[in-house]
Amino acid sequence: MAEKSNRLIPREFMRVIAIWSLIPSYLVGGGVIGYGLDMAFHTFPYLTSAGLLLALMLAVRDMMRLRDEF
Repeated sequence: MAEKSNRLIPREFMRVIAIWSLIPSYLVGGGVIGYGLDMAFHTFPYLTSAGLLLALMLAVRDMMRLRDEF
């Protein structure tokens, strides 16, 4: 009799969700922070663009870290 896994959600699905959910969440965070700084310093769209670029770089970095964990 084959042994059943005790996991409710398969590990491979969790891996995909964990890795690909980073990009949207980081971009939202970077965009909101950049937009807030733009409104404070009246530099729109420069800090928003910088925040989005930084968020994308951090998301890719964390995706590479998670790739090695799974």
